[in-house]
Amino acid sequence: MGELGWIDLMKDPRESSQKFKSNAMWGNAHLKHLMDRKPQLPDTIFFNFQFSPAAEKLIEFCVEAEKSPLYEKAVLLLFDLFELRRDAYDRFHNEEEYLATMNQTADYKMMMLDYVVGERVVDIGPGGGIMLDLIEQYLPDKHPIGIDISSNVIEALERKKQLEGHRWDVMKGDALDLKQYVEPGSIDTVIFSSILHELYSYIPFGGKKFNHATVAAALRSAFDVLAPGGRIVIRDGIMTEPAEQKQTICFLQEGTMAWLQRYAKDFAGRSIEYEVVAVDEVIMPVNDAMEFLYTYTWGEEAYVHEVQEQFGYFTPSEFTAFILDTLGNEAKIVENKHFLQEGYTDALADKVRIMDQDGNAVPLPDSTCLIVIEK
Repeated sequence: MGELGWIDLMKDPRESSQKFKSNAMWGNAHLKHLMDRKPQLPDTIFFNFQFSPAAEKLIEFCVEAEKSPLYEKAVLLLFDLFELRRDAYDRFHNEEEYLATMNQTADYKMMMLDYVVGERVVDIGPGGGIMLDLIEQYLPDKHPIGIDISSNVIEALERKKQLEGHRWDVMKGDALDLKQYVEPGSIDTVIFSSILHELYSYIPFGGKKFNHATVAAALRSAFDVLAPGGRIVIRDGIMTEPAEQKQTICFLQEGTMAWLQRYAKDFAGRSIEYEVVAVDEVIMPVNDAMEFLYTYTWGEEAYVHEVQEQFGYFTPSEFTAFILDTLGNEAKIVENKHFLQEGYTDALADKVRIMDQDGNAVPLPDSTCLIVIEK
């Protein structure tokens, strides 16, 4: 019998050389498999695939729209048509790769352990489980609990727990309403490790995404379940100050200008401004430049996901004022620092040159904040 593997729906799935996972879509109305035998090859079964008219049209549109701003939306529709997304938060084709990537960020998550207090620790959006593993390994007196809204993430973590024998727990839940899942006053530390910007980007609040009210709801939700003396520990993206400063970006690789043009059209978080001053050179507000470079750093494979996220959504002073305004007098900020996450400089060294308005080379601004709030 012929081997069944994967269809790559990011390409044209009608090509006979591509394979697909047999159990994924047998029951889908938009795809039928036809088996055939040839007399000269009695020990071989040949499979052909027949798409519905709707699937054919959508596939054709995806192929034609590959370089247009509509491509990412078309691909999501295609995955939904073939029922390849299991929930609204599925990162579809690169879920496993994404979770593996998250597990490579242990060094940056380690610094958060110094600020964990009490026994019961909730990790919001645990991803591949690295934070849960670190707490279990280095803080053995703590009870880590991962809460995520994605069924896929929870299923993957349950498998990991069973296979590796971990003692942490996970549950499916909404970060904006934690008191539905844990008793108010029963949690000692809530961790938001590079997750608040995802809530800001993906979760509509009052019908609107990219909404600071979503961040406020997440902080209030966490604060509600904290015991007195408990902490919220945040590691996330940060914008730089002064926000109005501009930088000159010189692109060192062919095609980067087209990348920027595509990104500016596709990105929905805010309007990305740039002024073309040479064939491979632009002047940009510093925070627009960094937002673009975050996505550019991840490369083409991650573009469909990364273009949907806004990593920086506050400057340091804005974040401080926002926290105190949101949580009131009961909240005390006991740590508040920002830094450039290692790796960005190396990753971009051969791709761009960054200069101030006088043409002097300047380093990348800080990308990440670490904020600890105590109740």
